[in-house]
Amino acid sequence: MRIGDFEVRKTGKDTCSVVQYKGEDRDIVIPPAFEKYRPTAIEATLIKKGLRPVSITIPPSVDEIAEGLFPTLKTLERFEVGKGSLSFRSESGVLYDSSFYSLIFYPPKKEGEEFVSPKRLGRVARTAFCCTVHFRRFVYSSKLEEFQALPSECPDLELFVPSEDAEDYDGVLIKGKKLLFYPPKMAGKAYSIPDGVEEIAALSSEPFFPKAVKTVYVPASLKKGLENALGNASKVEVEAKSGNYRSIEGVLYSWKRVLLAYPGEMEGDVYVTPTGTDRIGRGAFRNARIKTLVLSPGVTGIDNNAFEGSSITTLVIPSSVTDIAVHSLFGADSIGTIFAEKGSVAEIFLRGEGRSDRVRIIPSFF
Repeated sequence: MRIGDFEVRKTGKDTCSVVQYKGEDRDIVIPPAFEKYRPTAIEATLIKKGLRPVSITIPPSVDEIAEGLFPTLKTLERFEVGKGSLSFRSESGVLYDSSFYSLIFYPPKKEGEEFVSPKRLGRVARTAFCCTVHFRRFVYSSKLEEFQALPSECPDLELFVPSEDAEDYDGVLIKGKKLLFYPPKMAGKAYSIPDGVEEIAALSSEPFFPKAVKTVYVPASLKKGLENALGNASKVEVEAKSGNYRSIEGVLYSWKRVLLAYPGEMEGDVYVTPTGTDRIGRGAFRNARIKTLVLSPGVTGIDNNAFEGSSITTLVIPSSVTDIAVHSLFGADSIGTIFAEKGSVAEIFLRGEGRSDRVRIIPSFF
């Protein structure tokens, strides 16, 4: 129902949800009541098409904001919350939960080169920077333990600066044994992950390290996450005593002979897997820029998404490959020619996938 400049939806005897603002004011103020109805929720459709809001003020009765709203606030400069809210707080135009533990949304048009987080901030939610922000320094306290932002959402970030009670990791955000975030604009062509770090918190297939970082040095302590973090690297070097990873000529492998990750910016147009390689792991060549990949005899399997987004145009699969995942070629749009041996599992698989036009059959490779 329409009440004033707002479309609202009744949710209870005296409560409602705010569906959409119908007015033209770029400073949106949601009233504490719509006739007898008290607003308790804001829906993702609040901003009508064409409106470019500068600020949003919500009453203290609101205890729910749809996550889908935040990506529509690309022009917002500030978020304000009415006094007395039990669910949300705002400080300097930034939206938090009521305890200041979670950063919910940082207005993308907020001015300033530096963001100083509240001392109680422990979590940066995935909605916090869903509209790209442009501050360069993030000052954090010892409480910060969860950072769900992606590198593409903070493209200008140069440094994480510790407050007096927090440890300094030379501009990188580390909490306990987890590497949480590497600033996209941090200077340096190489990065040595500190000894004691056990996990890289790569939240998606988006490259964890920026293109400026050519070489990643890995300590023996690292156990998890590295295979999803090398999309922009040129090579990876793993400490020899590592029991979890190994590097062979700059490429990441497991000790079970699985090729885990071919660095996305590694130089060279042709790669032949080393003798002894057993499998091509999930996403192993994701976004790799090589042109020709030759799987050596002895490789037995190819996992899902193995070549997704890569530049590979020619792929050679020997008859030793007998285990090919259903989605192994998902996203491998650049592959134009696949060489397979006559009667091999690869030939049968490729024809079954409707890729006969790409298959070149030869009697034997080796």
